[in-house]
Amino acid sequence: MSDVPLRTRVSCVTLAVVATVIIGGGLLRNGVDLTRKEWLVAVLLLAMIVVVENFKIDFPHASVDMWISVGAILSLAAALTFDPIAAGLLVMIAAFINDAWDRLKPIQIAVNVSNLGLAAFAGSLSYISIADTALLPLSSPQNIAATIIAACAYTLVNTWSLAIVLAPIVGQSTYRFWRANIGVTYVFVALPAMGSLVPLVAEQHPLAVLVLMVPLLGSHLAQRALRKVQHETRATIESLVDALEIRDSYTHNHSVRVTNYVQNILRQMPQIPSATRQLIADAARVHDLGKMGVRDTALLKPGRLTDEEFEEIKRHSVIGADLIGNLEMYRTSVAIVRHHHERWDGKGYPDGIRGEEIPLGARIIAVADSFDAMTSDRPYRRAMEFNAAMAEIRRNSGIQFDPAVVEAFESAMQSEVEPVRQREALTETVERPVSAISAA
Repeated sequence: MSDVPLRTRVSCVTLAVVATVIIGGGLLRNGVDLTRKEWLVAVLLLAMIVVVENFKIDFPHASVDMWISVGAILSLAAALTFDPIAAGLLVMIAAFINDAWDRLKPIQIAVNVSNLGLAAFAGSLSYISIADTALLPLSSPQNIAATIIAACAYTLVNTWSLAIVLAPIVGQSTYRFWRANIGVTYVFVALPAMGSLVPLVAEQHPLAVLVLMVPLLGSHLAQRALRKVQHETRATIESLVDALEIRDSYTHNHSVRVTNYVQNILRQMPQIPSATRQLIADAARVHDLGKMGVRDTALLKPGRLTDEEFEEIKRHSVIGADLIGNLEMYRTSVAIVRHHHERWDGKGYPDGIRGEEIPLGARIIAVADSFDAMTSDRPYRRAMEFNAAMAEIRRNSGIQFDPAVVEAFESAMQSEVEPVRQREALTETVERPVSAISAA
């Protein structure tokens, strides 16, 4: 845990202690008082949670690995069916089984178990404090309202606990991280609607809860298939970019390097929400896709371009934006790809917009793109040295580039100086004057 921020370590320990005191203390004081029928429902719910957690869907995030599953629905169902201690204990046992099976680190297991146990405890406590417990969750307006409030309590504890633990790792405020990773519709509609069905069905017969596995897993597997298609689409588009760059040995892996620079810049700008970080990184990876619509005679020409050839190359940002605009997963990145060659002073292309009219992601990619272009060999010149390229970026701050992005880039590159210098020591370089910076 030495590489984990201190705030995260303190939060992990605090979360585990709070869960132990509340759930463990309550268990020691009162034990678990369930009828034979309730024990059967509890065992079935535990088994169902364990099963559905093996069908998790990965959720794209710029800095950490996250997952979504229908386990939350069944955890809320436990909160609506049992008292707070029993609900919390059941969910904690299920979480421990899943995490141990996945061989997670002890600290990860402790956080997940504590977080989910406290969330179930909070949901159950909220429900029994408001509802008429003699009736089922959907039996009266009062109980329906209590179910929705329980879903909110469950989600707030769950998401805020994770935000407190993970926000320092990704360099964001707790509130920004929480806002970026909470689904309002899910909290107010899907979670209470599905979770309330379990106690309703269990009232008929405990084994009847197994019937709910069909719609739960059915819809989840459909989402999983959709996510797989998205993965494959992303991989295909990125492969096209890589294949495009292979045509020119001088730009091979250019988009990968630009994406790395972009991510380094984003780490210096913690105010940017995680969702925005992700779409900027996605755009960086495919920002030059439109070059597939440019002829090799212009794109690979070793000498000076004619005006006509330069105009053809300038079209690549528009072509790229049009191509990714046909894919839902890239729709939010269209403007970034289109405008990544705009200039802060308004003299860029394709639309000549200026300043903050240019999307933030495009401003960030512009710096990363130009720096990689300058520090890479080209048919008509050798790569610039690190210090010379940085000086050129600084010289164009407020002219070609957003000053705030340049400042973030300089901070990000401080840790990159030595690796770059070591690379330059192995490569013969010749300084040449650069009259204009253009990755094209």
